[in-house]
Amino acid sequence: MRSWYCVAVIVLMMGFLSACVTPTADPTPLPPTETPTITSTVTATIDWFPATATPTLRPTQIIEPTPEMRPGVGSLLIDDLLSSGSQWQTGRFSAGNITQVNNSLTIAIQQSRASLLSLEMKNILRDFYLETKVNIGLCKSNDVYGLIVRAVSEYNYYRFLVDCQGYARAERVRDGATTLMQDWTPTGLPPGAPLDVSLGVWVVGSEMRLFANNAYIFSVKDPVFTEGTVGIFARASGDSPVTVSFSKMAIYSVKATE
Repeated sequence: MRSWYCVAVIVLMMGFLSACVTPTADPTPLPPTETPTITSTVTATIDWFPATATPTLRPTQIIEPTPEMRPGVGSLLIDDLLSSGSQWQTGRFSAGNITQVNNSLTIAIQQSRASLLSLEMKNILRDFYLETKVNIGLCKSNDVYGLIVRAVSEYNYYRFLVDCQGYARAERVRDGATTLMQDWTPTGLPPGAPLDVSLGVWVVGSEMRLFANNAYIFSVKDPVFTEGTVGIFARASGDSPVTVSFSKMAIYSVKATE
């Protein structure tokens, strides 16, 4: 009886102790760790010889030849028309002087707004090409110098003028009256003085062409004078003196094209 009592007491005490012990909570499970994904690196392929675009071919440009503005020029007729053997009008005049020295002809104008011309009296020319060197010593603004062709007299001829601003003009003088054939046109010559230039006149039939430093300037046509002598000209537009010298004047034959 006593042993049963002891067993009962022990059972009760164990139950009491079990009630006092706090049950241990289950641990919170951790989320699964993701396995890192290895991403492969894409290496760009280098094109060492890339293809180039094929250019579009353009049609070949045909270059037209520059027209010959002095056609038919032939042999040299007179090597130096300003040599001492030629016959030019020279002397002292009220407007100034015309002198021939060392194969050159110089016009010096001292009088204000005056002009002088000199004609070569020996050679009568019809179709020809004239070229000469010109040294402009004293020249200002609208002062002019130039060449005369097909002169019949001092009052009948064609005149090609260049002013000291680099413009050119063509006139016909008939019985002393002046008719404009070509108004002032740029020549490309630099303005002012001193200056060395080359002037040329191509004369065939009724057509005449002016050249300055071998560049074509303009062309005029007129049937009045068909032949004559050549000459030089200068004019002062104001009170300042004008001095112009001509040298190395050559005359070439020209085959008529009309």
